[in-house]
Amino acid sequence: MRMMMFSKVMPKSRRSAALRLLTLATAALLSLAVLPGLSAQQERLSVVATTTDLAYIAAQVGGDRVETSALLSGREDPHFARARPDYIVRLNRADLFIEVGMELEAAWSSIVRDSSRNKQIIGGGRGYVDASVGIRVLERPKTRVTRAMGDVHGAGNPHYWTDPLNAVIIARNIRDALIRINPASKPTYQQNYLSFHERMKQLTIREARKFAPYKGLRVAVFHREFAYLAQRFGFEVVDSIEEIPGVPPSAARLREVSELLKSEGVRIILMAPYNDPGPSESVAERIGAKLIRMPISVASEPGMDTYEQTIEAMLERIRAAADATK
Repeated sequence: MRMMMFSKVMPKSRRSAALRLLTLATAALLSLAVLPGLSAQQERLSVVATTTDLAYIAAQVGGDRVETSALLSGREDPHFARARPDYIVRLNRADLFIEVGMELEAAWSSIVRDSSRNKQIIGGGRGYVDASVGIRVLERPKTRVTRAMGDVHGAGNPHYWTDPLNAVIIARNIRDALIRINPASKPTYQQNYLSFHERMKQLTIREARKFAPYKGLRVAVFHREFAYLAQRFGFEVVDSIEEIPGVPPSAARLREVSELLKSEGVRIILMAPYNDPGPSESVAERIGAKLIRMPISVASEPGMDTYEQTIEAMLERIRAAADATK
């Protein structure tokens, strides 16, 4: 998994980047000083999330009491996004800031959060939400993580949002944070949460029934974004094309994984929209497999406007590929 590991002392290159970013954002932040209590004057709470999935879920829970936005589009890799000055300005104005957590955004989000000068979201303030709290984590490393292992997350696989029942946990964390900030709207947040919970329950039941004939299907992935989707709906990820997460696979690795997948009878390869298609296309051609681009997040493709649509589309594409490769 692509997980940037950082020592307790910030590397020199990252310190320099943070200082440059802070300098660029200072003027913008000073311009806000003439607007005291900006967030308090708004009728709706300003909710900013790192990803489109978190922003979508926050909108479902907050309803008309919140205004939500995502820093990233659904087509960007949250591992390697760049910190931008406009992110700092947006977080300065935010009542609530939501992260996937588990080190997924570690390379950039802490820089913009800490530079925002918004005490409500810095240092575990009441407006900060780690959406991963309460998640049953998969693929937690059993040995000490080192840089030689690539972008391996010490906290485990952070792509937990691809399981609809984990989306319920995300919604619960957001609900609790909204109640902390705006207790007067607790009944609204609670009712919206219960409605979203029921939708995710029905989505899971409906899609599990559709996928039942494909239970045990074996696939490969470029990167391990789909572990939680696989566990929930009963298919198996045999191997990833990456050998070291975050490092482009070598020619030797492509030969090795091709031989393995061919011997295992794997005929389907999954990749996210932001993954480099070259290595996966090479392996698919060698073993005669179907390569599927998966709409892993809201707005990752045109027409993928809801969380439900992304889950349904991913599972439908896997089923279609399985039928085509029988």
